Amino acid sequence: MWNPEDSKWEVSHRDAHGVRNGDCAFYREDGTLFSRTHFVAGLQDGPFVVYHRNGDVAREGTYVAGRIDGIVTAYASDKPNADRIRACCVPPGAARLCERYRAGEFLLEVFYDSEGRAILSDGRLCPARPAGLPDLAAFDESRGGWSQRSPEADRFWNEHGVLIEEVVDPRTEGVRTVRQFDAAGVLREEAGFRRDDRPQGPFYRRFPDGEPGPYADPTIRQERGAYDAGQATGRWTFLDADGAVVGTVDRGMPVADGDEIRWPVLLDARGDWTAQAHALAAEGRVREAFVAAARGAVATGDRAGFDRLRAEHVVPLGPEREAQWGEALSQSADASLASILDALISGADAAAALRALASVLPATGPAAIELVESSLLLAPERRMTHLTRALLRFQRGDRAGALADADVVAGESAEAAASLRSYAAIVFRGLDEWPGRTVPPPDPELAGVGLEIGHGVDEIRHAIAVYATRIEGARAAVRALAGDDAAAAWLPADLSSLLPEGPVALRHDTIECEPDPDAPHPTTETGEAAPETIEIDEQLATEGAGVPSLLATAHADWAALSWLCWAVGLDRVALPDAVSAPAELATAMQLIVHRTWRIKDRLATGSLLSRSRGIPGFDWQGVDIDELPRRLAEMATAEYVAVRSMFLWLVSPDALSPYQDDLRDA
Repeated sequence: MWNPEDSKWEVSHRDAHGVRNGDCAFYREDGTLFSRTHFVAGLQDGPFVVYHRNGDVAREGTYVAGRIDGIVTAYASDKPNADRIRACCVPPGAARLCERYRAGEFLLEVFYDSEGRAILSDGRLCPARPAGLPDLAAFDESRGGWSQRSPEADRFWNEHGVLIEEVVDPRTEGVRTVRQFDAAGVLREEAGFRRDDRPQGPFYRRFPDGEPGPYADPTIRQERGAYDAGQATGRWTFLDADGAVVGTVDRGMPVADGDEIRWPVLLDARGDWTAQAHALAAEGRVREAFVAAARGAVATGDRAGFDRLRAEHVVPLGPEREAQWGEALSQSADASLASILDALISGADAAAALRALASVLPATGPAAIELVESSLLLAPERRMTHLTRALLRFQRGDRAGALADADVVAGESAEAAASLRSYAAIVFRGLDEWPGRTVPPPDPELAGVGLEIGHGVDEIRHAIAVYATRIEGARAAVRALAGDDAAAAWLPADLSSLLPEGPVALRHDTIECEPDPDAPHPTTETGEAAPETIEIDEQLATEGAGVPSLLATAHADWAALSWLCWAVGLDRVALPDAVSAPAELATAMQLIVHRTWRIKDRLATGSLLSRSRGIPGFDWQGVDIDELPRRLAEMATAEYVAVRSMFLWLVSPDALSPYQDDLRDA
């Protein structure tokens, strides 16, 4: 009978119910024999053979209760009308493929040449199989040795059959255990790992004879301890080659996610840090103790307390390893509080670790600047630590201190020092000049084009008050951070004269509006047009913001405010009594819109799109925008977006605020 499911002719024994039970043969459409097999109660059971079209055996093996079991062998044939051993990935010279199964589960495969020798994927002979390997161990070309993989464990041997690695239970959601062995098959390391590959649980490591250990004490040849969430924790023991204890240290508790936001040693501006360091260490909070001890060293100008804590809890690494780890921390872009503190208690260079720690903490908090100071206390000769301190000083408004650091950095890197100075020159500048002095010449293409202002004088006075309120808020936040260091030359101007009734309320609303009938828009479950929304956010975010960010916000608001006052006919920043648009309004608005697009392309594509269209750049603060470092280019973009949003609001009667998202994101 024709079997449409298998596209074969079938001859088989069936019981009274039509179920296969006994011998069965399949034939191809052309009548050539395809296979012979045997069924028991509808399941394949017993030997089976598949044939090439030329009649040679192509594949043979055994089924048990419907599942392949044991060895299945596929054969090549050199006669015409032969099929390949399999569809792809057959080594050159392969004459036979043996696959091993267990109750339907594939276990391993081996190719053989015509002389019965095992071969690799490129046709080379497989190395001789060492005695004593498990039957299911196969040669692993990627590792150059032998491997056996199973749901319970993966094991790996070298070419000579010596066990070199064992991974127990690698496919569960729990912790997997990895054991590594030396060339003699003796355990050299055992560790547990979580699904994210961070170490977890007990840890053991031995340094084989003839190989240098990482520690400064050459008698240390073994170590035992534990990890929690990838961090070395609790008591660690260090032993010699014979297993005798050389020393022990307590590495304390790990840093849990979010812990640092509750640490007084990071949050408090003042404290008896030396006493706190002792108390924290006694409680097992060793990582916090190191932060307290570093701050105490700065407060007293004496590093002795920090050094004593380090001697109690850190086993010194060899100088080269200590320096390498410290350099890695300095170069890392993804270091975290937890990883840096773990490196510190594990022996990384302390000065480098403290510098890295200062870099990942909130720059305006009290701890960051003191930690970089402690780094300089430990290693005053390292000029590039002054780069980190300069950046932190910028965040706190200490421009003079940052530039003094730049002078020190220049001794190591003139380029880095120049970058610091140019950053200071742009960020810490006074408010820009009145835009009316630099209005572009009339554009002939805009001759006769007039723009109507879409808002009355009261609405414009309110918008001016919003800008003034925000600038006043930024000014107060800068003074709170910088204190007496806030120089009048760059501190945002006092605009209280624009707020005769005091600061105005800054909106943060979501407004529903009618959808644009000409634009695609989402629909509700009933098929009606879903209402569109716009978000208005005039509020000023100052929490956690550093002085450069606050100044950048003030400059963007000032640019929009001064252009607004110019656009309604004023010759200075003030509250208007009437509205009179200048003749150059359309030209000025076009200039701002074009420049906003151009500098946004600078950030989005590196100006590739602009250059492909022949659109030139322009200077901002005396620097070509294509030469600006990204952070400064972002500041420039914020200014142009603010001014453009103001213009779009000014000529749109239906617009509610320059701070609505459809204008700022246009």
